[in-house]
Amino acid sequence: MQCTVPRKWRGKQRYAWLQEGRNRAETEYQLFSWALLRFLNCLFLNVQLHKGQMKMVQKAAQAGSPLVLLSTHKTLLDGILLPFMLLSQGLGVLRVAWDSRACSPALRVLLRKLGGLFLPPEANLSLDSSEGLLARAVVQAVIEQLLVSGQPLLIFLEEPPESPGPRLSALGQAWLGFVVQAVQVGIVPDALLVPVAVTYDLVPDALCDIYHASAPLGLWTGALAVLRSLWSHWGCSRLICSRVHLAQPFSLQEYIVSARSCWGSRQTLEQLLQPIVLGQCTAVPDTEKEQEWTPVTGPLLALKEEDQLLVRRLSCHVLSASVGSAAVMSTAIMATLLLFKHQKGVFLSQLLGEFSWLTEEILLRGFDVGFSGQLRSLLKHSLSLLRAHVALLRIRQGDLLVVPRPGPGLTQLARLSAELLPVFLSEAVGACAVRGLLAGRVPPQGPWELQGILLLSQNELYRQILLLMHLLPQDLLLLKPCQSSYCYCQEVLDRLIQCGLLVAEESRATQNSCSTSSRPPPRKKGSLVSPSQSAQAPGGRGVCWWLLPPAGQ
Repeated sequence: MQCTVPRKWRGKQRYAWLQEGRNRAETEYQLFSWALLRFLNCLFLNVQLHKGQMKMVQKAAQAGSPLVLLSTHKTLLDGILLPFMLLSQGLGVLRVAWDSRACSPALRVLLRKLGGLFLPPEANLSLDSSEGLLARAVVQAVIEQLLVSGQPLLIFLEEPPESPGPRLSALGQAWLGFVVQAVQVGIVPDALLVPVAVTYDLVPDALCDIYHASAPLGLWTGALAVLRSLWSHWGCSRLICSRVHLAQPFSLQEYIVSARSCWGSRQTLEQLLQPIVLGQCTAVPDTEKEQEWTPVTGPLLALKEEDQLLVRRLSCHVLSASVGSAAVMSTAIMATLLLFKHQKGVFLSQLLGEFSWLTEEILLRGFDVGFSGQLRSLLKHSLSLLRAHVALLRIRQGDLLVVPRPGPGLTQLARLSAELLPVFLSEAVGACAVRGLLAGRVPPQGPWELQGILLLSQNELYRQILLLMHLLPQDLLLLKPCQSSYCYCQEVLDRLIQCGLLVAEESRATQNSCSTSSRPPPRKKGSLVSPSQSAQAPGGRGVCWWLLPPAGQ
């Protein structure tokens, strides 16, 4: 005998199943949030977030336009820490754009249940492939639906550390291209982009190792790494500090309008440098380099050429803003001092003074630091985090000798010290330019120490800096596309003047010559030339730059 269920009962039964599924999903989400909170409490000493920045983002979210957070990328933990922290501040559930190559199928299923997004492999197929067209259309529809619903989206624009290739993420540009296309076709009138920077004292070793492994991260491998991290931090003071910086949100629609209005001429690298190498031209044109050092994925190739350029320039702009606002942690300063200045060891009493000096230099250049407190306590915290990579020896009474451990310890110190590269990048470019000019004046076998004051013209320095700018990738220099090349050259020269390496002096001679009989005023040891003095020097003809010898010569 066959029984049939009345239609109204079937409707009630379907509603009960849906309600039961929602309750089960809410229970799983609450259970995961509880476990994640316990894990983060065991791993982190604190996670710092500026209240004013959070209120600024919350106010932008209330304006009605969807939020797209574009973040730097340090570890796999970023995609878990940022959504959980912003959810606790009332920003809503973030949809995270993950890299499918770094996760196993089982882990992708779990992350999808938690709101994760993955780009299907078929989206990278050729433009004439039907499967590629279908996959890109599906992803575009998902992004459009997400933006219309007002859910915030998190995209990582930076490749993780030690990843082969350029710094700017091709996958992040692909996701950003979907957002740009949705705004351009009018699915949503506008979207607010928020540059985000996240920094850590020290990335947990277990999570770092599995993230840099060649095989995708599995569910059980990730759980084992979490247990290893908890075990290594159980009952000890090696708790990590993290800091999240939210930059000023800006309108994507306004950026599109302003970016298209200021596009200039673009030349290939061969067109820029070949006439100079062959001696056919001496002046380097102030124009944008056409070649992009970032690999282009299928979703980005599907866009028009001008839209591809727009996405690349927007990515460089946001990445420059994110890295420029990132805080420098105490372990990065400690690693820089030990790796580049005291690789053979240094006493703790001397390290205290140099740590304070390097911190002041970072703040002087407009960068922020992610720590505060007493100096001795900061050094104690940094050395406790780096205890696997440094050795502490008690040589004399009341003092310790800090020595970096050879081998893998130096690799970890180099990874940490790379955070200071954006701080001193302008000085590094300027120093390379000066060294290139001095290469023809110093004997090949002779020492590089300057024996006196040498003269360099402003035009020579500008030319050398422009050559370096065109040779180096744009995402390494962190140049904003709206910034003129000659403005960057002047910024580099101003930094060299601040360091006391150059002094500007107006010459009474012709355009590229200086009077060798005149000499600049003597410099006191350790003194710096103020920025106001460099601003008084004219930027046109007849300006020479005195290259100073080291103080004390």
